[in-house]
Amino acid sequence: MSTDSGPISRRDELPGVERLLTLSDAVVAIALTLLVLQLKVPTLAEVAHPTSAAELAAQLGKDADQVISYVVSFYVIAQFWLLHYRVFRQVAGQREGLVWWNFAFLFTITVMPFTSSLLGDYGSNPLAVDIFAVNLLLASLATQATLLYGRRKRLLNPGADPRDMRAGLTRAGATAVVFGLSIGLAWVNTRVAMYSWLLIAVAPRAADRWSARHGARTPGSNRRTTD
Repeated sequence: MSTDSGPISRRDELPGVERLLTLSDAVVAIALTLLVLQLKVPTLAEVAHPTSAAELAAQLGKDADQVISYVVSFYVIAQFWLLHYRVFRQVAGQREGLVWWNFAFLFTITVMPFTSSLLGDYGSNPLAVDIFAVNLLLASLATQATLLYGRRKRLLNPGADPRDMRAGLTRAGATAVVFGLSIGLAWVNTRVAMYSWLLIAVAPRAADRWSARHGARTPGSNRRTTD
């Protein structure tokens, strides 16, 4: 029998928001740890003169794509965790559907070590770039869906500022646009597609500013709310 017909308040029926955040924190921490496994130390057999700094640097340089992939993936997962935390900070109620949307988000995070490693090995292959970009896009969409589900089912904190809701959706939407564009760019130039991911460092902030200006022009948006 489905429990999605109404809000759930008893913790023995569904995990509370705090438990979902704890689960998410653990999964994200594990995913971040697994990312580093794609980085490999050159074996002694690969370095003709182990005491030569130049030869060691040359061997390390061969894995530059893996290092870049690791850094990008680590940063992206960290950004998604922050966005995920902001979403659940607005949630007060609970339903089974919300739990499943949270699991959808965690699925995209757990698969990221694989897609990141694939990108590191085949950085010049547009399919590998697209698989990683689709992974990121799905993570962004799962975050948006979680927030929209909470609003549609009236699970958000009654004291939450509507501007926070709008800002969260705008931020996630801007991130999704960046990943969506990179999917097409990969078939033109894989490097340009990967460089476009740098926009995720500025796109959410630009979206926040746009949302703030838009909210300032919305009637009633200046009312004070309690956190």
